[in-house]
Amino acid sequence: MRRIEGVLIAGLLLGLTACGDLIRYPGDGRRDIEPTPPGAPGPPPPSEPVTDPYNEGEPDPTPPIEITEPDPDPGPADPEPDPVNPTPEPDPEQPTPDPDPTPPAPEPEPEPLPIKFQYRPAGDLIPGSGTGTTNTTVYAPDITFPVKDAPAYLQSMVWRFGGGIGGGDQCDPRNYDYPWQDNFCEKRSRTRNTPLCPTNKVHQGQDIRVGTPEGCNELRRVSPADRTLYEAVAVEPGLIEYIGPYWVRLRGDSGILYNYIHLNMARLEIAELDTVTEGQTLGYISNDFGGTPTTFHLHFEIKVPTEAASYTHAPPYMSLVEAYARRESGRGEEVIDDSISIASIPTIPDDFEIIE
Repeated sequence: MRRIEGVLIAGLLLGLTACGDLIRYPGDGRRDIEPTPPGAPGPPPPSEPVTDPYNEGEPDPTPPIEITEPDPDPGPADPEPDPVNPTPEPDPEQPTPDPDPTPPAPEPEPEPLPIKFQYRPAGDLIPGSGTGTTNTTVYAPDITFPVKDAPAYLQSMVWRFGGGIGGGDQCDPRNYDYPWQDNFCEKRSRTRNTPLCPTNKVHQGQDIRVGTPEGCNELRRVSPADRTLYEAVAVEPGLIEYIGPYWVRLRGDSGILYNYIHLNMARLEIAELDTVTEGQTLGYISNDFGGTPTTFHLHFEIKVPTEAASYTHAPPYMSLVEAYARRESGRGEEVIDDSISIASIPTIPDDFEIIE
C-alpha cells in the first residue's frame, strides 16, 4: 500500500512540473500579466468594416426577393395531366393529319345480275288446273339445278300443248319459252296428297321440260334406250337410296329426299346404294313411266323430314328458281301478267284420268 502511494505522489509532481508555464506562484521570477479590462472579451473591433472576416473569398451577392402581386382574375386553372391516359406528344416525323379531311367517295353499287329467265309467282297455276299454294319457302337451299346444262322450262305436262288436257304436240315451240309456271298441287285422279296443298289428289312435284323443239323431235326419232340427249344430275351429295321401275331416289346429305321420275331407266349412270357427288350425272331425261304415256320431261320431287319422323312432299318451285339462277349466273324476274299462259279453262271429260 505504501509503495502505491509513493507512485501516485511522484506522478503528481511530474504533472505539476509540465504545467509550470501555466501555474504561477510567488517569487517565480515572471512578469505579471495585466488583467483584461472588464467588457472586453476579445480584441477590439477593426476601425473599418470587414467584408471577409474569415478569408473565405468574396461571396455572391444575394439577389433581391421579387414580390409579385397576385392576378385579381387568374381565370380557370390549367387542367392537371391525366396520369392514366396522358396526352401523347405529337410525332415530328409523322405528317400532320388534315383537320377536315374529305370523306372517301362511297363504293359504287355492284351491277345487278342480268335477267336470264322469267317465272310466274308460286302457286299461280294454269286456270282450271287446280288450286296452288302460295308458299314461297325455299325447302332445298343451295342445291344444284337437276338438269345439267340444257335449257329448262318449269310448266305443266298435262295442261300445256301435247298434254292429256291441252292437246296438240309436245314439241310445239310454244312449250319452250318463258315464263315458268308452278304445277305443284295440280289436279290428279289418283290419291296422292300432301298437307302442303290446299286440296287432295294432287301433283306432288314440279314438271321440267328440257331442251329445244329440235331436241324433242330428236328424242322421238331414236329408240327409248338411246335417249341420252339431256342429263339429270345430283342436286347435292348423297346416297342413291332406291331405284324403282321409273324413278330414282337420292337421299341428300342434308337429309332431304329427291325423286327423279321419267329417266331413261335402261341407261342409268348409277346403281342403288351408290354415293354420289353434287352435280354428278345420274341418268338421262326421257319419258319412262312403266308403260303409261307421258311427255319428255323430268318430274322432280322434294320430300322433307317432319316432326313425326316421316317425310312429306314440299313444293320445289322456289328452290328450282334459285338453283337455275345460280346455274345461269343471273337472276329470274317474277312476272304477274303475260300472254303465254293458257287463257281458257279446259273442259275435262268425266271419264278422263289425269296422270303425270
